[in-house]
Amino acid sequence: MAHVQVVKHRQGKKLVKVDLHKAHGSWRRINEGLEALGYNQPNTSAVERFNATARRMNPHQVRRSLAFAHRPKTREALAWLSGCVYNWVREHRSLRQRLDAPQGKRLYQPRTPAMAMNLTDKIWDVAELLSCPVYLPA
Repeated sequence: MAHVQVVKHRQGKKLVKVDLHKAHGSWRRINEGLEALGYNQPNTSAVERFNATARRMNPHQVRRSLAFAHRPKTREALAWLSGCVYNWVREHRSLRQRLDAPQGKRLYQPRTPAMAMNLTDKIWDVAELLSCPVYLPA
């Protein structure tokens, strides 16, 4: 795991300088991660895109909403649930793979991020996800 902190320095509304700080991991690991994502330098677009998706999936993360969770444990549980649904249940068009031979009108095999990482070989449904035991670290 590797994390980079991007610090933007501004004068008024003008961006003057951008500093990159290694927050966790090595620069070698950071560069490998960037290369795997197709980036040349660290940027916040992937994180911002994920945050927007998380807010859209979980109304409790939106700033002004009628849906709210008072207890931190409830917010944490909802965040985990939406993250698991995102990775195990939802098909992602950008991850689909072309089939060797078309199956009727179907040209692509839909995939989830968990399938792309070879953690599973099928798209789960929510009932399956909720019935899967979770083992917490000791």
